[in-house]
Amino acid sequence: MRVSPDFKPQLRHCTFFIPHASKETLMIVGQEHFSLEQEGASLKTFLNLKRYLDGRHTITEISQITGVPLEDCLGVATSFEEQGLLRVEDPEMERIPVDVFLKQIDDSVGMWAEQIGYHRMWSGLENLDFRKEVFLGLILETYHYINSAARHIGTAIAHTTDEKWRHLLAEYLSEEYNHAWMARKSLVNMGVPEEQVLNAHPIIGTWSLANNLCEIARTDTLGYIACTKLFEARGGETLEGADQLEELAVKYGFPEGCLEPLASHARIDVEANHVGLLEEALEGRDYIDAASAHRAVNNLHDLKHSYDQWADGIVLYYADIANYIPRLKVDYFSL
Repeated sequence: MRVSPDFKPQLRHCTFFIPHASKETLMIVGQEHFSLEQEGASLKTFLNLKRYLDGRHTITEISQITGVPLEDCLGVATSFEEQGLLRVEDPEMERIPVDVFLKQIDDSVGMWAEQIGYHRMWSGLENLDFRKEVFLGLILETYHYINSAARHIGTAIAHTTDEKWRHLLAEYLSEEYNHAWMARKSLVNMGVPEEQVLNAHPIIGTWSLANNLCEIARTDTLGYIACTKLFEARGGETLEGADQLEELAVKYGFPEGCLEPLASHARIDVEANHVGLLEEALEGRDYIDAASAHRAVNNLHDLKHSYDQWADGIVLYYADIANYIPRLKVDYFSL
């Protein structure tokens, strides 16, 4: 047991979810879900304490900063320690077995994909809390996002130093090139003139998402390939999501079947199994160096937050009744 007043606990990466129909708080760590029951202190107090479980503060300091009694802070840290939820560093680990790395990535991607699904954009659309322009905006920005594929895949090809990975990525590009027409066709079906779709300008959140992918592709080939597990189709999960989008389109007053081209893109991606690119890339290798694993995981985590900001941007821009839809470019004569 490491826990003592001088111990600096660091929580493993996790996410919290509070279901609307329950006072129960879920703490999600990889594929594990823990139910947190409230006893005494408020959830806000607990979350404030949690943010200091960063490996930089002793338990004594955490107690002093938060005002939570030392005994309670020790109790929380001890509980997390007993359940294996505190980070354990092995400074002598220079290599990580590939099978261990792959499982950890799968578990973490599952957690982050689940957290992305908790974003208020999705629940708001499902509950019809937003005006129909927000749903249209989601499809517009999805079109821009799909249209950026050749740019970030091409960047990865140009900057990798591994010939096997270059070949793998080139094949990936050939299968993903020019899929944006499917989303464009759906937008036309929804009533947006094709010329307006072609001339539409992405919101900043979409630019940021695409640029982050390009930067990861430029600096970290392993990280980029790991990221495909987060942004590529995930089997039945993706197909179910496509079905739900088609149902929502009708509920928002768009023509039935308008999203069929976009849904067909989801089916094509599932059949291509691009979510398995990382396994292909690491086939035949027993280990990867720890530094590469750390860099890949951090880039994957940053991409998760890019998706959060992308969704934030869609809600912010398309919920505003004053904004142009599709978004216009601002040229010199507009000044």
